[in-house]
Amino acid sequence: MKKKIVKTYPYQDESGEVLFEVVRYEPKAFRQRRPDGKGGWIWNLDGVRRVPYRLPELLKASPQDFVFITEGEKDSDRLCDLGFTATTNPGGACKWLKEYNRFFAGRLVAVLPDNDTAGKKHAEQVANSLYGVAGEIRIVEMPDLPEKGDVSDWLDNGGDSAKLLKLVDAAEPYEPPTSAPRLVIECMGNIEAESIEWFWDNKIPDGALTIISGDPGCSKSYLSIYMAARITRGEAWPDCPDVPVRKGSVLLFSDEDDPARVIRPRLDAHQADAGKVYLLRGVKVEESTAQFDISLHLAALNSKLDRIPDCRLVVLDPITAYLGGINANSNAEVRAALGPLAELAARRRVTVIGINHHNKQEGLKHIYRGLGSTAFVAQARSVWAVMIDKDDREIRIFCPIKSNYGIEPTGLKYHIIDGVVVFESEPWTGHIDDIQDEPRSTHRLDEAADWLREILPPGTSESSESVFERGKDKGFGTDLLYRAKRQLGIKAEKIGFGGQWFWRLPNGE
Repeated sequence: MKKKIVKTYPYQDESGEVLFEVVRYEPKAFRQRRPDGKGGWIWNLDGVRRVPYRLPELLKASPQDFVFITEGEKDSDRLCDLGFTATTNPGGACKWLKEYNRFFAGRLVAVLPDNDTAGKKHAEQVANSLYGVAGEIRIVEMPDLPEKGDVSDWLDNGGDSAKLLKLVDAAEPYEPPTSAPRLVIECMGNIEAESIEWFWDNKIPDGALTIISGDPGCSKSYLSIYMAARITRGEAWPDCPDVPVRKGSVLLFSDEDDPARVIRPRLDAHQADAGKVYLLRGVKVEESTAQFDISLHLAALNSKLDRIPDCRLVVLDPITAYLGGINANSNAEVRAALGPLAELAARRRVTVIGINHHNKQEGLKHIYRGLGSTAFVAQARSVWAVMIDKDDREIRIFCPIKSNYGIEPTGLKYHIIDGVVVFESEPWTGHIDDIQDEPRSTHRLDEAADWLREILPPGTSESSESVFERGKDKGFGTDLLYRAKRQLGIKAEKIGFGGQWFWRLPNGE
């Protein structure tokens, strides 16, 4: 019986120009041909660029819609007639080429296998090739297919668009049967833009991790209680009185303050609704109670937040107390711990504030002054410091160090009156490094100078090595001791050839 052409399937480039055709015959057979440039055909594809079927339609399709990949052109055309975007590759099963992958970057892909061994192998080949390129891949099995049946057979037997979409929704995203690492990407066209929600307008973002750092005893904990009280009352922030604040509950993790003698009196002084403030007392592990560990107990925190559905604020004071066995100076370990905490904050739309102390290294920019690794700053979306005002040691400055979302956030000054945080109305617009540790540095410099006078009475001397070693035990760094040395006019003398340097106070000191 002579073969007869019953259908041609043109493969076009991005502009719609035909590169080649797949020709279908009856009895069933296929051949491929390319234009000869004179209106005729050459019956091979030598030197012809290969592309997916219906490429122009594929390029125009919305990245938010699934692209169906079938095993043949007939099935692709059938799906396109139903309003879907569909494509295939020339040559049939297991002939997918890597050069097709780039057209599917970031896209949602549904592979429809024919119901035979070759069809299943083809679906896996396509999925493996596109894994890490496409945004998501699903292999969609169609029920009640006859042997060697395809999506066209399924549609002929009662399938329709709605049923097909349900099958796609029910299919699991494809993961290759290998432990080899693969990139997982997502097309930005599939991500809806969201506006920033604020816990404290243009200062502290909602649903994110914020770090507040400062020297011990500079009222950081007072400030966290102030914030907690405002949230429990739904009271506006002092610098934006017209911006409404969503009322909610607060969960406090406090490792340093007594609940009955310190925390509750401070809450009462700030007129907090104490019925909306919850204090962590520990983590029940079998028959014992353990300290909360960020790296071990986030699931327990998530479960507890299920029981406090209106929780808006979680405070960890200090955050370093809840790192368990993690090395706070290790970037990798801190990132590994704080990453899931930040993800939980975003998912639950809960503001998490970690209180941190400053380290003892003076003279550094404030972004490096937090205790532990710089990963605390890197992982947080917002970082603030509480500083002592150099002009009035009773005044504190709440000043920005880093803000991923705010547009040049301004600081605020406050002082504590009768145990209550009271903010000034005018914003503070200085730069934190202009006030870096000056009050504390001056205070510490005086302390270091007094200590040097104490260990170097008139007529005595001590080796610089011993001075530095003893000073280290007092918390005095080498740079600070050198500054105190200059302030006191201490003389340094080298004793013996190749000997040590010895310090002594000048005569009459």
